[in-house]
Amino acid sequence: MFKYLFILAIGVAIGYGYGWKDAQENDKNVAERVVDRIGGETRERMGNDVDKRMAAEGK
Repeated sequence: MFKYLFILAIGVAIGYGYGWKDAQENDKNVAERVVDRIGGETRERMGNDVDKRMAAEGK
């Protein structure tokens, strides 16, 4: 049991250090940057604003 808690503590310490360094270098957090990278250029075309769509169609 102690071995698992020790490994967990090491992982948390490494993750905290990585997150701290990442937060100092970037304004956006990791999740926001991943979503921006995945969305890419097609993100603008994939909107779900129904009011904007209806206004564009003239309805």
